[in-house]
Amino acid sequence: MMYRMKTSRRSRLAVLGGSLLLALAAAPGLATRAGAQTPAPVSGGTMTIINGSDITSWDPAVTSGTFPGGPMDVLDSVYGFLVYIDTEGKVTGGMAESLTSTDAVNWTLKLRKGVTFSDGSAYDADAVKFNWDRAADPATLAPTQGWVSSWNKGISVVDPLTLTVKLPTANANFAAQVAELAPFIASPAALKAAEKKTDIKPVGAGAFVLQTWNQGVGMTLTRNPKYWDQPRPYLETLKFAVIPETNSRIATVVQGGATMMAGYMFQFGNNATAPGVGTVKVPMRGIYRAYFNQVKGPFTDVRAREAFYLAIDRARLMQALTQTGGYKPPKSFFGEASPWFDPAYALPAADPKKAQELFNALKADGKPFDIKVVTYTNSDLKRLGAYVQQVLSAYDNVKATLVEVEQANHPTRCKTQLDFDVCFEGGVVVSNGAEPVISNLMSSKGSFNWGQYKSDAMDAALAEANSTVDPAGIKAAYAKVQKLVATEYPFYIFGEETRFLLVRNNTGGVVPSNGGILQKQFLFVCPDVCVK
Repeated sequence: MMYRMKTSRRSRLAVLGGSLLLALAAAPGLATRAGAQTPAPVSGGTMTIINGSDITSWDPAVTSGTFPGGPMDVLDSVYGFLVYIDTEGKVTGGMAESLTSTDAVNWTLKLRKGVTFSDGSAYDADAVKFNWDRAADPATLAPTQGWVSSWNKGISVVDPLTLTVKLPTANANFAAQVAELAPFIASPAALKAAEKKTDIKPVGAGAFVLQTWNQGVGMTLTRNPKYWDQPRPYLETLKFAVIPETNSRIATVVQGGATMMAGYMFQFGNNATAPGVGTVKVPMRGIYRAYFNQVKGPFTDVRAREAFYLAIDRARLMQALTQTGGYKPPKSFFGEASPWFDPAYALPAADPKKAQELFNALKADGKPFDIKVVTYTNSDLKRLGAYVQQVLSAYDNVKATLVEVEQANHPTRCKTQLDFDVCFEGGVVVSNGAEPVISNLMSSKGSFNWGQYKSDAMDAALAEANSTVDPAGIKAAYAKVQKLVATEYPFYIFGEETRFLLVRNNTGGVVPSNGGILQKQFLFVCPDVCVK
């Protein structure tokens, strides 16, 4: 059974789950995934993708960073996605043929015939169950452990190519959540052979096989000759290079030392029109955010979170980050083009007078606004952090200390150690609709909920939105979510942006998915210029 909603293309881009698809199926041709490609793909050649930081292990359960150049972008090369979300917001088959449901409770995963891991073992339902059960085990330290453990007891292996999952409650967005939270399946034998995460050898069934890895520097992968979707992958060699500094990444692409990098047009400047390069838009809205530590410190008090919103003009903050003007602060998690956007519940605009009143009240109650602002060390985040510190320092009863950490250490500092009061992320999180991103950010078990915001009302509203395929019911539930965002301030939303890829102009087969991750089996080197 398939649930459909009539929408314009603009609306479809704003919706991931809800009343869209409960059923999905993958066709073998590229045209069904990303539209026709011109020129026709050719086999052979090498591409180098620049990342800002390296992965710390090949653990398939560590699914964080759903953006281009993030950890999942690397893991996908070896493991491939069971299912992924295309730029239309639709869940599309990858290593699996389909993930379907007729009632949003009972789901059936159908795997492809003849798929094997690179060690020769079968990519079957038992392997999927092993990986999901492993992610649900707290000892694995998977960031999505809480979510997977909420349903993995309902897994049943029907036959080698069929697995069913009975969810504890209806969830119309389960397929989209699998795409972002549990899409990678590794050889069980390889996982069992590793005593610890850093010992894991990447044995998958994806488009490429790891050849060499110099951690912190880069890696080289070669074409998997056993890949299920021949003649893909087209590339003979795929490389990842680690270059933390944005300007150095840009220069490397412009000078021909790498094929592509992810970023934003404000970063590229005139380099976007340099000889031999072009840009490719990743057509999904993204939001800039920072996390409030809600376990300890000033931001455990909602007044401190409100004061932070009121104290800083978010348009000027974006100008400090991008060095360009004209930004309009987002009113909500949802963009104004989203069918779920409700103008009744808007985030507060800057109001220095009211902010000062809240700072004074916090001090009077013995809760001084003395905060640690954590960013990382690239030039954009340095400007942003300096601006935040400068603005806050102009208020009475306020102290802001700026801490800059290496990008590779940023998740550990903020998410794992909770060693911050407010922690800024440098890139956008794609909010191509609602789920699974909204629950990742704001549910009590969300994998992106770095500040550990917890609200029974929010959990209930998110569950309500997930449990129905009725558009009116979804809209009503998300109105509750937006009211809570505008009154409890789960995290700091300060801007919106669209990602771009800066590429060599002979780069073909660019097929973004999820938060912008490329489906690398489609990449190919054009015989001539194919990107402008």
